[in-house]
Amino acid sequence: MSFMDTPSWGYERPDCIGDHALALFIDDVQRVLDHYMQTSGTPETRVLQAQATANKLLKAYENNARKTTAFTGQSIEIKLVSTSQSEPQWVPLFSPGLKQALKKLLDRSQGTPTH
Repeated sequence: MSFMDTPSWGYERPDCIGDHALALFIDDVQRVLDHYMQTSGTPETRVLQAQATANKLLKAYENNARKTTAFTGQSIEIKLVSTSQSEPQWVPLFSPGLKQALKKLLDRSQGTPTH
C-alpha cells in the first residue's frame, strides 16, 4: 500500500467543503511533509518524493472538494530551505491563488484584520 492510499485523507471526508476543505488540505500537506522528513534517502530525493505526493494531493482536492474553487489551477512547491539549524527546513510554497485563499481562511479564523 502506498503512502497516498492511506485512508482518511481530508479530500475523502464528507465535510471536504468550502473553507473546511482548505483547513483539511493544510493538515494533509503537513502530513506529507512529516512523512517524507522521516523517510530514508537523501534530502533531495525525499523532497522530490514529497513534491510528487503534494502534486497528487492538490489534484485530489481539486477533484473532490465541494463548494470551492480554491484548488483549481493552483500549485504547491516543496523546498528545502537552509537555516541556522543543522537540518534544512521543509517549506511548502503555494501558488498566489491558493496562498490568497489560505490567507483569507486564516484571517477569518483569527477574526482580526491583516496589516
